Amino acid sequence: MLFFKILATLPFWMLYRISDFAYFLLFRVIKYRKKVVLENLRNSFPEKSEKEIHEIAKEFYHHLADIFIEFFKGLSISEEEMAKRVQINNLELVKKYLDSNTPIIFVGGHQGNWEWAIHPLCIKGIHLDVVYQKLSNTFFNKLTYRIRSRFGAFLVERKDTIKVAIERKDKIRAICLAADQIPSHLKSAYWTNFLNQDSAFFTGPERIARKFDYPVIFMEFIRKKRGYYDMNLSEIASPPYENLQANEILERFVQTLDASIKQNPSSYLWSHRRWKHKRSVSEEVKPSV
Repeated sequence: MLFFKILATLPFWMLYRISDFAYFLLFRVIKYRKKVVLENLRNSFPEKSEKEIHEIAKEFYHHLADIFIEFFKGLSISEEEMAKRVQINNLELVKKYLDSNTPIIFVGGHQGNWEWAIHPLCIKGIHLDVVYQKLSNTFFNKLTYRIRSRFGAFLVERKDTIKVAIERKDKIRAICLAADQIPSHLKSAYWTNFLNQDSAFFTGPERIARKFDYPVIFMEFIRKKRGYYDMNLSEIASPPYENLQANEILERFVQTLDASIKQNPSSYLWSHRRWKHKRSVSEEVKPSV
């Protein structure tokens, strides 16, 4: 822990020198998941040339090294510095609902520095329930928990999402979901076209939205330059939901995220084995309730 505390106190210019070296190791030496990255990019952008694919991959590894460093900076970064580095656009949309005692759901993907999406919202006074996947490594799970909750976020293990949502239904807060992760149970997943591929999504966002009549806000996280981001908030859906087709909220999220990634391809998490599972004939799409 001491090493990461010391690392977090280093100035950004020094951290980015470390990031440059980490990029060299990841991309040139270790070639971290390079086959996965290139395969994901080729399948997602069949219209692009091999030269374009490799250029996006190169930019992605630079970005990956940066967000790794920026994540640990979360141990020491001040509220003022964080507010300066993340510009939140359309925050009034969120406050409109919360000020009227209506909880909301944030949905987003692994784009930009998604770890920095939590901090500026908490600093702005938004109470967050952040759904996360517990890490198998105890040390890094504790470290990650500490960083994510530093500015007051309430963390919820992914397996407990629905249970905790019911327990905290009277709390005026925003439930924050990285909704592009691979579902734990593929038989209950929603399958659709995402980045030109048959893709599975877990149905939690839609189930919670319909069960509690919560509005759903898309969180787009765009890198402006090194260490600086735009968080763009837009409404995907709001109750009443009776006239929406099953899984329409999820489909709106998927298509919105798809369009955003295509506009900013290098800042998505291409090293994730997002498409390692394929839909079997026996797997049916279950409507959200």
